[in-house]
Amino acid sequence: MTRIPVRSTWLLCLFITLAPLNGWAAESLRIAVAANFRVVLEQLAPAYQKATGNNLTLSSASTGVLYNQIRHGAPFDVLLAADSATPAALAEQGLGSSHRCYALGELVLVGGELDALADPGKSLAIANPATAPYGRAAEEVLQRPAFAAGHGRHLVRGNNAVQTWQFWHSGSVELALVPRSLAQEAGIPIPRGWYSPLQQDALILQRAANNPAAEGFLDWLQSPAIQAELGQAGYGRCP
Repeated sequence: MTRIPVRSTWLLCLFITLAPLNGWAAESLRIAVAANFRVVLEQLAPAYQKATGNNLTLSSASTGVLYNQIRHGAPFDVLLAADSATPAALAEQGLGSSHRCYALGELVLVGGELDALADPGKSLAIANPATAPYGRAAEEVLQRPAFAAGHGRHLVRGNNAVQTWQFWHSGSVELALVPRSLAQEAGIPIPRGWYSPLQQDALILQRAANNPAAEGFLDWLQSPAIQAELGQAGYGRCP
């Protein structure tokens, strides 16, 4: 009878033991992602899945809408907000912990030069300031005295940053204030001193408080390689 060496037998047992564990370790994380970041995350998701074996299920809306969904019990593991105030508020309510910055957003104008914001004859789209951080930033820009002459213009408010971009891209409006990540080279940068910093924070929600995959996802998002990808996509590094 052929004998299997003791070392080979031990290695075989180890493989048999570990193989199922690797399968069981795979997670499916439910990510609530601000509309401005969804396209970027969709592009990065295959790299994350390949590196970790975990899957991402994305739900996207404006940060304010996601906030209300989480407060009413939506089963998300991680929130990727378009601001820092929303994750902080949820953490204070005991609905999450371990929030940290993952990207710095930038506001741009599409459809004209900056002086066009003073032209009341130019229609303009911004995201809804009540629910979208990029909309609040746009509102701060429009309140500058230099653009007071444009206050009588036709102003359209999108439900989120993506819809605002679509209003301009479809020709429904002449101008739009949108994230650089959506406009890319089509946008004219708004000076950063004209609006409050768009620090985008992530929050591990209560449902995933003891899930190492959630913490690992944020570590991956903050890794140098992924931060470089975010830079190419139109985001700045966290302060």
